[in-house]
Amino acid sequence: MAVSRKDCSNMIFLYVIFLVALKTIHNPKFVNGDVTLIGHVCRETAYPVDCNNCLDSNPLSSRADVKGLAGIAINCSYALATDVDNQLRALTGYNQYQYTFCLQQFDSIVQNLSLALQSWKNNQYRDSRNLVEKALGAYFKCLKSLNKPSDLDTLFVVLAKTRISFQNSFGVLAQISS
Repeated sequence: MAVSRKDCSNMIFLYVIFLVALKTIHNPKFVNGDVTLIGHVCRETAYPVDCNNCLDSNPLSSRADVKGLAGIAINCSYALATDVDNQLRALTGYNQYQYTFCLQQFDSIVQNLSLALQSWKNNQYRDSRNLVEKALGAYFKCLKSLNKPSDLDTLFVVLAKTRISFQNSFGVLAQISS
């Protein structure tokens, strides 16, 4: 199964939602994470459907403010990155060698997202945003190192979803950190 431009574009959505959510948090009229707030935050992203799927996947989102939604977005990114990291670790033989660089990058990504969650919990939103941005940079390094897409179709789909999530998290954090 080949990865389409749409799949890759979906990763951009995560980045944008993250920025939008961070901006929205400074708007005092958005206090509760009700459907209206989630809709507004997600509407301001490049991939509103993916944003809604992430935020709606957590029952706490209905009571969260934008800061809370940022945490949920980071958790979505962390879960996806951990899944990719585990998939890369499961590869053996030639594939494992081919993915060694990506595995190193995803180790860094998982660590940075874990630190981003900790920074978010400590109300250090700018630090959290910077760590998500660092994770996104490592993601692109991994993607650039993969030069045989025909062999990596399944992985590329998961990578695309991961990038979308990172970009959404970044977009949400951008709304609460200046």
